[in-house]
Amino acid sequence: ARAMVSEPSCLLADEPTGNLDRQTANVVFELLLENVRARQTSLIMVTHDLELARKANHVFKLDDGRLVF
Repeated sequence: ARAMVSEPSCLLADEPTGNLDRQTANVVFELLLENVRARQTSLIMVTHDLELARKANHVFKLDDGRLVF
């Protein structure tokens, strides 16, 4: 939340839902998306949660240290 106060053009989120239960993780993710859309900014999010990743516009994966599109 603190990162959004300055209205950045790109928001970086490292495992923002990592320690949350499924329901809370979905709420947090939807709030992030709502905020990003309203402010017309970009969101770069790191996650191990494949269900959340599937909701993204673009997904990149690391495979043996290589970025895979």
